[in-house]
Amino acid sequence: MLDIEFLCPQKQIMDKKKYIEITDLTDIDVGHSKSFTINDMQILVCRSNNGVFAVEDRCSHSDIPLCGGLIEGNYITCPLHGAVFDLRDGSVQSPPAFEDIKTYEVIVDGTIISIEEP
Repeated sequence: MLDIEFLCPQKQIMDKKKYIEITDLTDIDVGHSKSFTINDMQILVCRSNNGVFAVEDRCSHSDIPLCGGLIEGNYITCPLHGAVFDLRDGSVQSPPAFEDIKTYEVIVDGTIISIEEP
């Protein structure tokens, strides 16, 4: 079990990763996502029946946002050309994309969603 030290608005875990509180769980419905700009990067927070995930908000095929893409289980589908990515590890599951996307560790504490600082 990890010790979490609250550093409002950031959290830090023993391995020195920093976490940023970004939203409340109630702000993202199951099957939906929300994009955030953190340190000049677009991060997409997705909520599915399997949990909450954070990935870069960019399809590696067409360099467009994934926000608005279909979320099913652990997968998100690009809204433009249909490339599919695994939200757990960013791996490509279906062309036309061939390059994985970056993922970020997520902590849900009560209803507060925090992600690993990019």
